Amino acid sequence: MKQLYSILILTVLTLYSLSAQTTVTYTQQAANYATFFSDGGGNFDNGATELGMWANGGNKQSVGWRNFTQDGTTTGTLSTMAVGDSFTITLNATRSYGQIGLALLSSPTATASWADRINNYAVQVNLNGNGGAFDPWEVVSVGGTINASTISGSTTATDFVFKFTLNSATSMTVDINNGTQTFNVTINNQNITGYAVYINDDWNGSANSNIIWKPTTEYTYATTLGINDVTKNTMSLNLIDNVIHIEGLNYNQKFKLNVFDLNGRLVKKLNEKSTLNLNGLSPSVYILKLKTDDEKIITKKVIKS
Repeated sequence: MKQLYSILILTVLTLYSLSAQTTVTYTQQAANYATFFSDGGGNFDNGATELGMWANGGNKQSVGWRNFTQDGTTTGTLSTMAVGDSFTITLNATRSYGQIGLALLSSPTATASWADRINNYAVQVNLNGNGGAFDPWEVVSVGGTINASTISGSTTATDFVFKFTLNSATSMTVDINNGTQTFNVTINNQNITGYAVYINDDWNGSANSNIIWKPTTEYTYATTLGINDVTKNTMSLNLIDNVIHIEGLNYNQKFKLNVFDLNGRLVKKLNEKSTLNLNGLSPSVYILKLKTDDEKIITKKVIKS
């Protein structure tokens, strides 16, 4: 017996091959960035796993843009940050004379100038030099809201670790230096598709100093599909003309289908006797969990348009 659903699948990696989490390493090399801009600055591969950037003196600038992909390469399947996902990146730097920073972006409409470094930004972290001052790192969120940390630049090269975790469609936790300081912020744009790294004037107070994006950069996907779900599941879902066919259900098979929003709230309960649709729910991303009476389980993330 086939059950039909008028919904669109949002594929997040290969759900049935995942356990609790999947972490993808983002190798820091110029070839892994989609676009670069420089105006008197530039970038270079620092060994086999690090990316260096420079913008020596004056108003020189350098920016690099990179999309999130399922394998961390420029040729991989594009990926959009989902609730529970996290992105961690490490920067080795001293202090800034102009600005050093990173912005998570939501489908930027342009990647061709210094101004575009924050095009459609969701959140930024910036170390503003203000002419050589030891200003602290700042987290910039919705509407330009600035959350100043107590973590400043240094006269010697120092690692700064930033971890971004999407808590809901509109909120994010920004962790600096492995829990030294955390900020819970409202993001400026949703549907985060990648990031930009940038530098304007790398004077460190006495000389020019490159910044280095480190090989510890990684993206962790959070999924709702556990190990037990994988081992128990013998069913499959196929999308045909925006209708989902559930294959593998026996005739008169009893099941429960719970619908959750991205905050984990149960918003609808369905079963084999129900009209199987998402009518009455607002357009959004939802998580469906189907469980049969013989303990077979499918968990799927979907978009209701």
